[in-house]
Amino acid sequence: MAPRAKKADVEAGVDKKDVPHWHAMSKEDAMGVLGLGKDARSTGLSTQEAKARLDQYGPNQLTAKEKKSLLMRIWNLVNNVLVGILFFIAIVSTVRGAITTDVQDRITNFIEVGLISFVIM
Repeated sequence: MAPRAKKADVEAGVDKKDVPHWHAMSKEDAMGVLGLGKDARSTGLSTQEAKARLDQYGPNQLTAKEKKSLLMRIWNLVNNVLVGILFFIAIVSTVRGAITTDVQDRITNFIEVGLISFVIM
């Protein structure tokens, strides 16, 4: 007899019938559940049976993953608190460098902005 799925799987909407655990079944049990003969592994399905199963179950393919745009990927990289703090510090250093009169402080502030920008990117 084929092993059956857990009650939680059935309640989660997987299927209202008992769903077999395919990985725990023998080859013969799995072929019996699928309605195949004992020689199906060597002879395969007929064209008519394959078409009927394709119509009933659909093609055997995975669903496509949602593609992310370049902007969404960049947003996911910079969307955290530490990057926000670094961005804020870069803005403050830029303003400080723009309004200071000391050349040494101005150069230091712009170097800080460059380093922070390098770290963020």
